[in-house]
Amino acid sequence: MDRWDALALLGIALLGAGLWLLAPWLGLAVTGAALLAVGLAGSVTAERAAARQALIDAKERQVR
Repeated sequence: MDRWDALALLGIALLGAGLWLLAPWLGLAVTGAALLAVGLAGSVTAERAAARQALIDAKERQVR
């Protein structure tokens, strides 16, 4: 579990808590949704970077 997974988990928990307390804690739900979006976007970005690095490493091994 990396930091993006933890951030997404926190976002889901806050979203659930905020929706459970709907009216007075709507801000908490919005914050949770924002953290969830950031967590998912960060996770996708990290996976793309890892895949890109794997391709670079494979090309370097192929050249040698």
